[in-house]
Amino acid sequence: MKPHQTISVIKTLVSVICLLLSSSTIADISFSQKPAHVNDAEAGSIIFKFADSPSIMQTALDTKVRMDITGVINRVTVEQIFTNPSNEWVEGVYVFPLPEDSAVDHLTMFVNERIIEGQIKEREEAKKTYEKAKSEGKSASLVEQQRPNIFTTSVANIAPGATIGIAIQYQQAVLIDNDKFSIRFPMVVGDRYIPGTMVATPNNALGVVPNTHQVNDASKITPPSDRRADLPITIDINLKAGFEVESLDSSYHKIVVNQSDELTKQISLDKNYQADRDFELTWSADKSLSPELALFTQQKDDHYYLMLMATPPKDDVFKRTNTPREVIFIIDSSGSMAGGAMTQAKNALNRAIARLKPTDRFNIIDFDSGFRPLFKGAVPANETNKKNGKYFVNSRIADGGTEALDAIEYGLGSRDSKSENYLRQVIFLTDGQVGDEDEIFRTVKWKIENDRFFSIGIGSAPNSFLLTKLAELGRGAFTYIGSTQEVGQKMHDLFEKLESPALTDIEVDFPTEVNAELALGTISDLYAGETITAVYKVNVLPDNLIISGNGINGVFSKNITINSSNNTKGLDVLWGRRKIDRLKDIYNNQFKEKSRDLVKQDIVTLALQHHLVSDFTSLVAVDVTPTRPESEQLNSQSIVKKRKAHLSSNYNPQDTALEAELALFEAELAQFIQQSSKQLNSMAMAALPKAHYSRALPANAYAAVKVPAAAIVVPASRTATNSQLFMYVGVLILLLSVILRRRKPV
Repeated sequence: MKPHQTISVIKTLVSVICLLLSSSTIADISFSQKPAHVNDAEAGSIIFKFADSPSIMQTALDTKVRMDITGVINRVTVEQIFTNPSNEWVEGVYVFPLPEDSAVDHLTMFVNERIIEGQIKEREEAKKTYEKAKSEGKSASLVEQQRPNIFTTSVANIAPGATIGIAIQYQQAVLIDNDKFSIRFPMVVGDRYIPGTMVATPNNALGVVPNTHQVNDASKITPPSDRRADLPITIDINLKAGFEVESLDSSYHKIVVNQSDELTKQISLDKNYQADRDFELTWSADKSLSPELALFTQQKDDHYYLMLMATPPKDDVFKRTNTPREVIFIIDSSGSMAGGAMTQAKNALNRAIARLKPTDRFNIIDFDSGFRPLFKGAVPANETNKKNGKYFVNSRIADGGTEALDAIEYGLGSRDSKSENYLRQVIFLTDGQVGDEDEIFRTVKWKIENDRFFSIGIGSAPNSFLLTKLAELGRGAFTYIGSTQEVGQKMHDLFEKLESPALTDIEVDFPTEVNAELALGTISDLYAGETITAVYKVNVLPDNLIISGNGINGVFSKNITINSSNNTKGLDVLWGRRKIDRLKDIYNNQFKEKSRDLVKQDIVTLALQHHLVSDFTSLVAVDVTPTRPESEQLNSQSIVKKRKAHLSSNYNPQDTALEAELALFEAELAQFIQQSSKQLNSMAMAALPKAHYSRALPANAYAAVKVPAAAIVVPASRTATNSQLFMYVGVLILLLSVILRRRKPV
């Protein structure tokens, strides 16, 4: 082979290698070649940033979650301890998911036996305070909200070999459904699919996906992930239910239960688990002892806070009706649903189809990178159509992206002249791993009309923020199915809600002398088995109140005399958080900048008053004593996050084998790049102009060669699919065959 041919072949091989490497950082849109940012990581982990050196992941030496549940209030402390393993001063980024309704109000940082308390400030002011402290060599931390269920803590000036501890505290209300009490603690946030066309992204953005016209903060919520990350976690709970607990269960983890006194149970995980799937605890009382009404009160300064929890009698209010229904099923078959999640979704949907009556109508819309309806519009639920529907469902294969928006828009817009004669219900089955939540919310809000929207969260860690908000906007309900064994009972409970009319236009009337402000403005429609939960700020506690609503048999009304209430703490924090949620909805619906600014100021004022982290306020802590010498440089870079767990049931061993082969291939490829990185870089850069203008390969395929080797072995945050791997292997084989055919003897 002649010298110029040898160079040509090497360049071609380098191009192919770059293309393969880029598959780790591109999905359905072109991904950024920048190091990964961590504003949407899957579990508590620290990001150590180093200049001009590979990514380093320092896992938690100890992650402890402590819950104190008193009645219907859950006070939680999340503590994680990390160590800087390097010889350099570093800035760390602590990333953690929390419940979407959590009220984060406290931050404590422990550095070298110093305790640093966080202060609430406006977001921009808090950021400036943090950056100033960082530049002055002071220990500092900053807690910001990226989504209502995703928070980020930055920690500056961690000394070489030093250990730091971070404690975040939040509060939430216990959920009550079908006489069962429950709390959820998210340990993981799945990789999010980012739709849209790439737009300008800041040079210092560290996400693996650039901002797009649909998700303008994509670079902040797309760090790389790796299932091999080690993130152990322990959970300890003190449960004071206020009644004798008849049943107590952890849905997805084994627990140890001890009775400390008659009304207090101490609960803990039976071993160290990995933070790769949500934790759920449920408990219940004897049904004969379950109260229809519970009141909790708190006095703070000149105000009282009142939480009302009422469960209308199911048999009296939620009688089943023969009203015909038009049901639109929307099922997610994207790559992130592969394995047990897809099996769960199919089982749930098949059960729902079987329940349809001949007087009902239905349609099924499948979506991944695009969407496909089974029928053009809703059709009668006769046996033939139901059989076709089940065949359509069972033939779904999990692959591709998660383009949910178009499928939802099509479903809401598929009404015809007969639809007004039916109770129209949309049932959305998905893990919800998307980044364009706001755009989906806007679409549902403006196109829902009189439809009802029910969401079913599937898998080990669904995006509960998206799914609960959709159910709220669509006046429906959210159901979570975390294992195949739950499908039967969870779908049975959902059928009761779907087949029984809701209690609507719910109001709580107070005596005239009581000035009551409801945090959320209105009370959502209520379905069979659900509990009214409302938090008020009042000037005086009432002696009585009236609950009313519209049911199938007319107006339901109940006069309640308040003889006693339970004094508790934290209702002011819950009221503040819910009020902020309501104001944020108003903010998102404003089209004029001046109107948005006015609502924003209301949110800031309320958040500062209640010491709460929000979209516009952050917690910042600064140690007044400088620790880093001026001569020492502060270094930064990001790390990978842990992927969510596969569901244990129906896990495909072929997926495991393929993943292992892919990981081995990536490791060998990374080793090759390390051994010849200088040569590859120079050759790639030399070939770049020609390749760019000839469009033989995208420019970013060559730029990917310059990614640090440690980052190469880490797959990017994306919706999983094998099609890209097969495509790239095919390209490689094709190019090699062309090269060999064109070889000539010297």
